[in-house]
Amino acid sequence: MQPIRAIVVDDEPLAVRLLVEILGRYSNIEVIAECSSSIDAIKQIQRLAPDLVFLDIQMPTNSGFDVVREIQADVMPLVVFVTAYDEYALQAFDVFAVDYLLKPVDPDRLKVTIEQVQERIAARQMSEKSAVLEVAARSQSTTPNSNVTAVNDTSTSPLQDKLAIRDGLNTDLVPFVDIDWIDAAGDYMCVHATGKTYVMRCTMKELQQRLSTGPFARIHRSTLVNLTKVQSMEALPRGESVLLLPNDVRLKVSRNFRQEVQVLHAQ
Repeated sequence: MQPIRAIVVDDEPLAVRLLVEILGRYSNIEVIAECSSSIDAIKQIQRLAPDLVFLDIQMPTNSGFDVVREIQADVMPLVVFVTAYDEYALQAFDVFAVDYLLKPVDPDRLKVTIEQVQERIAARQMSEKSAVLEVAARSQSTTPNSNVTAVNDTSTSPLQDKLAIRDGLNTDLVPFVDIDWIDAAGDYMCVHATGKTYVMRCTMKELQQRLSTGPFARIHRSTLVNLTKVQSMEALPRGESVLLLPNDVRLKVSRNFRQEVQVLHAQ
């Protein structure tokens, strides 16, 4: 297995040095960059495309959450927040952080985090392998009676109102009506439905095409929302807005996609 390429981001040099020292005990972790600001972190993440980022939350100029929001539409690494404050834990997991560590980092607690990271990467690799095998199976099937159904051919499919999401050897069939919202995490889509989060590998464009028969709107370059789930909409400056969904989920509507939610104003 290739080493896990990591970036450490913290505006406190001592915190960076201590964490890098602990990570140096792991032969499968390679720290490829150290960043002292959120601006530098965004540049390095986009340039180096790491597997993992250890990210401080409170930093000058922008927070760790701002860094995550900025890179979501590009290459999205796994994120572990490292902070001296415990009040951000729920918000951290709302942006799908792998873990949330308090300073000073406990080496034993970090070991648990590294194990979680390894499990996530292994699951991602398995998903990628499954996708390759599925494509190969489709390419080998050329007869009219094939059991493999083309992705775009939903006119006669009984699953045209359900999203098939592979989970290892199993496949979950998620009805469109149950989906609340979807956000992109690199090459993966996080589908939020009925209190659960399903992860599937595809592009935002492909997923938007699959959901074209449902009441879905793209509100950000990395976000789709089921318009029937929107409870209210709050206007923001510069033509942006925020949608409120069940369970206090708040989704920002980019001004570039504000036309997509115009139908909500008429209700």
